Amino acid sequence: MQAADHGQKVRMDILRRDAERKIFEKLRTHNWSEKIEREFPDGLIISAERGGHRHTIALIYSSATDNNIYKSLAAEVEHIFFNGQPYLVEQFTQGVIKPVGSVDDFHEVLLEWNRVSADGKFVPDGQEMPPVADPTILRSRLLLSDEPIAAIWLRLRQLQSVTLARKMIEARAAAEHVALDADNIQSKAQGVAYALRNASDYFQARDGQPFSQRVLNLYYGSLSFAFAEMLAAPRGAKALSDIEHSTKAGHGLYTVDGVSDGLEQIVVGVLPAGFFPAWAKTMGTQITQFPDSKPRRYSQLASAPEHSWLTIESLFASIPELSDLFSNIFTAKPRWIMPVYDQTANQGMSLFGDQKPVTRSYVLLVDDMGRVTKEDIALFPGPISEIGEVPSEGAGRHFRVAVEHPPGQFWWESLRIHHSPFQRDALILPIFGVVNEYRAMSVVLLYALSIIVRYRPSIWRRVQEGDLDHMRVIIEAFLAVAERVLPEQFLATVTGQRIVAKHPGSFF
Repeated sequence: MQAADHGQKVRMDILRRDAERKIFEKLRTHNWSEKIEREFPDGLIISAERGGHRHTIALIYSSATDNNIYKSLAAEVEHIFFNGQPYLVEQFTQGVIKPVGSVDDFHEVLLEWNRVSADGKFVPDGQEMPPVADPTILRSRLLLSDEPIAAIWLRLRQLQSVTLARKMIEARAAAEHVALDADNIQSKAQGVAYALRNASDYFQARDGQPFSQRVLNLYYGSLSFAFAEMLAAPRGAKALSDIEHSTKAGHGLYTVDGVSDGLEQIVVGVLPAGFFPAWAKTMGTQITQFPDSKPRRYSQLASAPEHSWLTIESLFASIPELSDLFSNIFTAKPRWIMPVYDQTANQGMSLFGDQKPVTRSYVLLVDDMGRVTKEDIALFPGPISEIGEVPSEGAGRHFRVAVEHPPGQFWWESLRIHHSPFQRDALILPIFGVVNEYRAMSVVLLYALSIIVRYRPSIWRRVQEGDLDHMRVIIEAFLAVAERVLPEQFLATVTGQRIVAKHPGSFF
């Protein structure tokens, strides 16, 4: 008896699932309200209504159902559908006067229902429609332009208007369910507009600009962008004066000479007070675990907390767009890896369909330089497991990993993947152990370079025209990347939208 009960439960679970996919989803798409009137062994009685028109149908588990059940259903419904493949239908339905057919043919019946229930050229009134979305709070924006960076700056210039900045802040607050009073909104809007004007002045003053000045302008321009990001966040700073107060404790970063006299070994560290940790808090990252006192010499770094500092070389290793130059100039390992879907390991797997939803996908993590080990792969963030190196016909080293993800989601949604016009997707190690945001990594590198420009002329002159001129090449490449990527990323964080800027017709 228990085995029979279990078998019926399994059949009814299958029937409900298929009814949802093959009947209910179609009804809702065409504005019909649906209801299961009752269940019986291996079957459902379903009703649907639209614009005063009502229909009742039966869905049974198999066409091989007792003839008496067919006749009983025919007295109650207008159409009988069976799930699965047809089997001796004419024999089982002998004497049944109501139409009987496969549930896969329900769509054709639905089309006739739609035709009969239509109000002239219109769908019948009475359907409650969701409110129209406010276009100012859309979570994604696609910008198509022959010059994508020009399209990005156009949107940034719009927010230099206090009026338009205020509308954006109001929309973000509504979308994130944060109550802001009129004075708070106005002070935030003024701060965003003024900060973006400063960022524009710094970033776009390029013509005839000396190399040194370009470094400084991009650093201070990025700080202005970060000011705007903090102010635009509904739960962020209330006014520019609040952010200016945090800068009284300094930048929140420091530098120390490295083990050699080269630029790449100069150390950059983080402090728990000052602008950078205040900005990191807005990004959802706490940097309060580091001590207030900063090391003055390289030897003192041995007693500093783990991950509280790294070298300029490591910062360059965190910028995937510099891959080719980095591999030529440095011998260190890159701090990024390229994820690629593993067709072989996922063969036959699908996110959707009748099979059990997939919650684990296999991905190849590719190191083109061939310097990373499987132990290094284990340090990358995200739900990664089953790490193992696999042979590859291409260059570098390939590691197959399993990535856990919720059912119905794609694997890359569980990883913090960096996208850029200059580089295929990349997974980057966090700096200072906790900072994952690419724009923050870039700002820290710009900070370090600005310190060298201002306070270490002996090193900077060697970069410009001496034995460190190879460093000038990679710095100029980095500045070009920052000029293109950072405005797009900050436009996204200021507006709270995902921004994609592409050439028309581009696939990537």
